[in-house]
Amino acid sequence: MKFIYESFACDVDTFFYNQDILVRFYDGSKEQEESEIINLVFVDPGYGYLLVKNKGENSALLSGFLDEDVFSTDEIVDAAISFIENLSPILKNKYMPYHIKRFKKTSFVEYNGEY
Repeated sequence: MKFIYESFACDVDTFFYNQDILVRFYDGSKEQEESEIINLVFVDPGYGYLLVKNKGENSALLSGFLDEDVFSTDEIVDAAISFIENLSPILKNKYMPYHIKRFKKTSFVEYNGEY
């Protein structure tokens, strides 16, 4: 599945649990196949995650983290919200307040098989 906004496009994984939805935004070309996972592996964390928690018949909560280098404007964040809202007919006409943090990558912790 793809998320597309103007000239930007990225891959999307969706995970459903009961009536909750988790969406991961990422570049699939940076993800190794199983046969490539030997010795030195760099795991790309992607561009962020959004989570919809269903809270009943009439409401849900939307939260998440999105990479500010990619989701740099309110308009592209709004497009990501619309994207997740359109994944399930259950979300139509629900009251869904949200809080989405844009983050900047500053450092990382990793184990890549080599060191």
